[in-house]
Amino acid sequence: MRAIDESPGGPVAVHGLVTVGTAGYWWLDTHAGARLLRGDATGVHAVDLPEGPDGLTPLAVHPADTGPSAVLYGHPGGDYGYLREPAAPDAVLARRPSLVHLERVPSATGGTAGPGFVYTGFAPGARLDDPPVDGLRVAVHRTGEPFAYDRAVALDDGPLALVSVEATGDPAAVLVRSTAHGRTTQRLLRLDPATGRPGLTTVSAASTPRTRMLPGADRWWHGEALGTPRAVLRAGLPGGKEGGERVVLPEGTAVAWAWATRRALLVRTVAGRGAEALYRVDGDTLQARLVAGGRPGDSFPEVAASPAGDCALWLRVSRRPDGTAEGRMELLLDGEDRPRALSATEWPAPVPRTTRYCRAGDGNRLPVQLSGTAGPVLLLEHGGLTALANAPLERALEELARAGQLTLARVGTRSLVPAHRVPGGERGYNDLLHAARLLREESGARRPLLVLGHSMGAVGAARAVLLEPELFDGWILRFPVTDLVGFPYLGIGRHWTGMLGDPSRTDQLSALTALSPLHLPLPAGPLPPLLIQTGTYDTRADARHGLRLADRLRELAAVTHSSYPVGHVERFCQAASRRAVAEVTEFIRRCPAVVVHDLEGASQ
Repeated sequence: MRAIDESPGGPVAVHGLVTVGTAGYWWLDTHAGARLLRGDATGVHAVDLPEGPDGLTPLAVHPADTGPSAVLYGHPGGDYGYLREPAAPDAVLARRPSLVHLERVPSATGGTAGPGFVYTGFAPGARLDDPPVDGLRVAVHRTGEPFAYDRAVALDDGPLALVSVEATGDPAAVLVRSTAHGRTTQRLLRLDPATGRPGLTTVSAASTPRTRMLPGADRWWHGEALGTPRAVLRAGLPGGKEGGERVVLPEGTAVAWAWATRRALLVRTVAGRGAEALYRVDGDTLQARLVAGGRPGDSFPEVAASPAGDCALWLRVSRRPDGTAEGRMELLLDGEDRPRALSATEWPAPVPRTTRYCRAGDGNRLPVQLSGTAGPVLLLEHGGLTALANAPLERALEELARAGQLTLARVGTRSLVPAHRVPGGERGYNDLLHAARLLREESGARRPLLVLGHSMGAVGAARAVLLEPELFDGWILRFPVTDLVGFPYLGIGRHWTGMLGDPSRTDQLSALTALSPLHLPLPAGPLPPLLIQTGTYDTRADARHGLRLADRLRELAAVTHSSYPVGHVERFCQAASRRAVAEVTEFIRRCPAVVVHDLEGASQ
């Protein structure tokens, strides 16, 4: 490790937070490149990484307190990569970021016990340039041995399983979450200390995708329906399947998510008009204590903790008295009352936001946050771009809003649900359309209105334009999902049937067809200009989603389709990502309605 001697200049992206023992790790991206940093009681240091294969980039690094670290190398923004550790003579294709270190693993060849890890990957011989969709397995690896010797763990979920592994407070056990046929099962995988053979014990079935089991050293925490008004947190003794005593938080706070350390639980809450805060729940008393945030302007774009570690790490963005903002990495050790400030960086202060409310077709009131007061209005789904507030595109859009060239409208759309349970396209699928009606009513015809959809958010954006094209002056679909009928045959779409519905079933096929942007009836008149961006290495939203919609609409709209050598996410340090962001901002500026609006404004 190397000491940090200076702060990087220019835009910064912080992401990929990981905690190991009493240290926290994070990626720091700038135009010059990406660095992995370690923060602990001694300060902040840069972590030296081994050279990877030519043309590939580190997607994830899983440090170890002792011994070598495992690194996943793949295409920028991709989901698959070659998993390597310095002592092993080979590599294996794996998915990120499911990898958990174990303290002692007996050798598969009969040797003595040593450090190892459990990961989700594919059989030896699988290739990165043609990543398999089926065949994902859980495997146990011993450091220094060939990956070909790894023990595979049979889950008996069939070929449709989505699998992840998570650390626990037991150094010889991990939690395995697998989803098959729309049902998520949580199992505890524990290694026999003598033979190293894995044993599986089912601990609970996750009733919703937002269910969490967090097995710490002294408490097993259970969160149900996190991020919804029905969220509940419980604490039980190790081995308890559904938790025990309910965790009580201050009145008026809504639980968004939770992370466990060895001894405590860290809870992210939202209160009032979106004020964010972090509470720590002590494992002995179950008392919740505020440890960060709670003030207007505070937000926590990313948080990390592990039941195998002794600390929590987070990125806090706060507003200074002069109106500017600052991003700070903070570390909270078990047993300490206050977090330690590790590093700080300049942060583009977002334009002060005002909130409007639109009424969806099913009667629900949806918040629409407006940043800026001038220029065209760009409507986007609040969570549709990324979970991180410092994503390259969102930072670029904020810069335009501060310069008075754009007004951002973020709508808090609701989670997607299976199509056959969504009468008339409500519950998320049409929320962007209702927000657009509100914005058009407030601004009239004086200001151009554009809509942007990313990933699943592209479903709502595309539906809004195809259903009421007269509302919009342009639309942007980035790495989109557009085919709700053929998605099981595109990339990893076969794993989405529990979330979207199953088109192989006649009763669900009709509902999916009615919601799918690729299958909606086309309007008679022309459509506004359209920009579609796809990623060559995007295994989540397969590029064919965007290609098929572009081909269908060319006779009705001026369609620009661009493909970039990236996956589903972006980084500042990747030139292709910067080009993709620049294309979006340029498309907005050159949209015909925007050009006319700017000329009229200049002449007045």
